[in-house]
Amino acid sequence: MELQWPLIIFTTLVAWSAGLFGTQALMAALGTGERAQVPAWICSAALLAVGGVAVFFHLEHWERIFNGFGHLTSGITQELIAIVVLAAVAVAYLAMLRKSDDGASVPTWLAWLSVALSVVLVAVMAHSYTMAARPAWDSVLWILYVLGNA
Repeated sequence: MELQWPLIIFTTLVAWSAGLFGTQALMAALGTGERAQVPAWICSAALLAVGGVAVFFHLEHWERIFNGFGHLTSGITQELIAIVVLAAVAVAYLAMLRKSDDGASVPTWLAWLSVALSVVLVAVMAHSYTMAARPAWDSVLWILYVLGNA
């Protein structure tokens, strides 16, 4: 099996984005890291955008990526749904951040929702790699490994 660099870049950057966003949300839920909120959000959004662009280079005909979106059980469809939901919550997170009196806090419910969605996104991406043809990856431990790296 040859290395698919666009998929490696996609998985790495999107997991990094979700991990950073989840960590920033956890810090907000715990009431710490006020100064890091906006820079962390910007970095997380940039990582998500670059990772999202990288996935299109996986296919020789990138327009064919849309063929996979018709099946809800498809890993790429589940990843897309998780990314879109996380991106929408991230935009709401930024809006609440900017709206807050101190410019660096969000409601606790939004912080915990952001943490949960970050974990879900990474788990969905890791689940796409679990396959019987790769016994080392065909385990719940693989999903925990990717979550730990994020």
